[in-house]
Amino acid sequence: MSFMAGLVVVVAFGIVGCAIEPPSAGQQAAPASVVPTVAVTTPSVAASPTVEATAVPTVSASVSAAFVAVVDGDTVETSEGTVRIIGIDTPERGECGHPEASAAIGRVVSSGELVALVLPEGQNNLDQHGRLVRYVITDDGVDLGLMQLEAGNAIARYDSTDGYPEHPRQASYHTAEVASSGPDGSVLTLACEQGRPEGVAPFTGQTDDDRWWTQYTSCSKLKKNTAGHPTGPFRQDDPQEAAIYDWFANGTGNRGDGDSDGLACE
Repeated sequence: MSFMAGLVVVVAFGIVGCAIEPPSAGQQAAPASVVPTVAVTTPSVAASPTVEATAVPTVSASVSAAFVAVVDGDTVETSEGTVRIIGIDTPERGECGHPEASAAIGRVVSSGELVALVLPEGQNNLDQHGRLVRYVITDDGVDLGLMQLEAGNAIARYDSTDGYPEHPRQASYHTAEVASSGPDGSVLTLACEQGRPEGVAPFTGQTDDDRWWTQYTSCSKLKKNTAGHPTGPFRQDDPQEAAIYDWFANGTGNRGDGDSDGLACE
């Protein structure tokens, strides 16, 4: 081998040896394709502070039911059972204002119509007589309790002001009250305080000629009329008498069709 050829072999061998020489301990390089891992720490989220319950409970349950009949000014019969309207009190049977308070409900809701029965959180489900305790809201959005207060047929009662559970509409009910309580705790309706004759229901935009029968809050009063108005019976299935039937059977609170035979004021 010539000197120059040997030199080439030696140089080539040296280059190869350098290329394959392993790195010394502690000097290994990280592969170029590896991206350094970045530690990500998720900050701990503090638990939301507990929200204190407000003094006014929130509505927690609502059931749709069919309206059946008026019992009196603060109690109605529905397909879900007898309902005592929350937060109001109206005159008892035999007291001044009882017929008007009962008739007022019949003016805004009829038998078979749907109503919402609303039980606010914190309220008793039943009263001491086993009746459901509920707001009663018509399909048109009329709150029967508020309506009775604004009409002067009821006072705001049976709430946190006298030892019963508070209800969400308590403040607005007391604001709407225009009737008053008598010395013995009885309800003095606006009509009775003003001396309006008992038994003649207040009108709501309609005249005697439109709905003459709404002057009478019971079949017995109708039968005593001297105005020449028909005294019955009125048939539920007769289109010309259906509205009159519904008034005496359901609207007055006096159950004019007591035997449920489709005839009122027999």
